[in-house]
Amino acid sequence: MRFFLVILLVILASCSRQAKQSQQSESKEANLCRYSTYLSVFKTNNGYLIRIQHPDRKNERFQLNISSPANDLAVLSATHIGMLSALNEEKRIAAITDIRYVYSSNVQKRFKQKQIVELQNEQSMSVDQLLSSKSEYVIYSAFSGSFSQEKRLKKLGIHCIPNFDWREQTALGRAEWVLLFGVLSGKVPEAIQLFRTIEVAYSRSKNSKIVSSEMISGNVTGDFWYAPAGESFMAEIFRSAGLNYVYHQTKGTGSVAYSREKIMKDGGKVKIWLNPGFPTKKEIIRVHSKAKYLPFFNNSSIFCYTHNSNKYWELSTLRPDWLMEDLVQIAAGKTTKNLHFYQEVK
Repeated sequence: MRFFLVILLVILASCSRQAKQSQQSESKEANLCRYSTYLSVFKTNNGYLIRIQHPDRKNERFQLNISSPANDLAVLSATHIGMLSALNEEKRIAAITDIRYVYSSNVQKRFKQKQIVELQNEQSMSVDQLLSSKSEYVIYSAFSGSFSQEKRLKKLGIHCIPNFDWREQTALGRAEWVLLFGVLSGKVPEAIQLFRTIEVAYSRSKNSKIVSSEMISGNVTGDFWYAPAGESFMAEIFRSAGLNYVYHQTKGTGSVAYSREKIMKDGGKVKIWLNPGFPTKKEIIRVHSKAKYLPFFNNSSIFCYTHNSNKYWELSTLRPDWLMEDLVQIAAGKTTKNLHFYQEVK
């Protein structure tokens, strides 16, 4: 009898393991996301399952089943507004952080009509104001590591969804977060089609080789010059656009910080300066008076997005194809008036 009991337990364990492996295999095949490291979207019998992996805490994973679109959303980052706008779903936006940084004319109009609540700050926002917006979900970016109001809002029946698009290491991985907003707005097929359009355009715009002279990105903040690290999504776009980025071989997916002296040394052959943080040379010098001594201040082409920063921050994450098209023109030295985000700094 004991022998048969052992055999039965072995069979049950084997079946359970096979079922689990089969379920994992099916989940992997059903994931609608192909580029994102942290977001997974699965079709279920009654809707969609959202899984979001925390970038720094491997054992922490957010999971939520969504069976119907949300009527009201609180979106706490510009990129969230951009993705809903691209799906023509601004009407679902019920709360934002700061109207001063919004590019979408429809969102600005709805705010003036008092259809959108302004929360000011992700970490110190008023819960009472959020409740007045009747938001069913709060999508936050957790730039400071956590969301201070999450536990309280959960008790009130409001789901808080972390968005880590800013931690993705590839441009298409960042853009693919539009699928999350497709689920929340009931526009999954449209979100998939939009992403495929972006994917094709992004791939088509790539350069197979470096075509530009040396290029540098960034500017001085405090005592250091901050620039994208060589393994970051921005360095990936630079390389794909054909730009010969000075720090393309540096390690890391965030930023590198260098002294002014090192920038002076490394920038001797630079002919393209991107993202100085200001729309005119006059403003650069006003904030950083020593910038005029940089070897590439007068001897390079300078481009930035700061003539319309709101547009850049709201749409560039979703539209890396537009960003790529701009940078390909800059790399080739043949810019037109039809740049999506950039403008020459003079």
